[in-house]
Amino acid sequence: MNDTLDIYTNSIQVTAGLYEVALSLFLDTPGEDGAERRKVATVRMSPQQAMALQILLQRYLKAYGEQFQEIFLPDNLVKRLSGSEGTETT
Repeated sequence: MNDTLDIYTNSIQVTAGLYEVALSLFLDTPGEDGAERRKVATVRMSPQQAMALQILLQRYLKAYGEQFQEIFLPDNLVKRLSGSEGTETT
């Protein structure tokens, strides 16, 4: 029996310290009283592993764009994610 968790997330918060990077994974669901946010998991890794993950993700997303279609993000989100607007949550 496979005990591996299968998690879907539509929002991520990144925090980092000297020896660790943590990805907090959330599921945001719209509701009548506004969006409900539920934390579904935290993934912790070394900064070196985070850098390796970044390289792998860039490679696979480039291949995805070449095979299917390029992925676009709104300009204001790109600015936020690049640090221009000072927030780290997507």
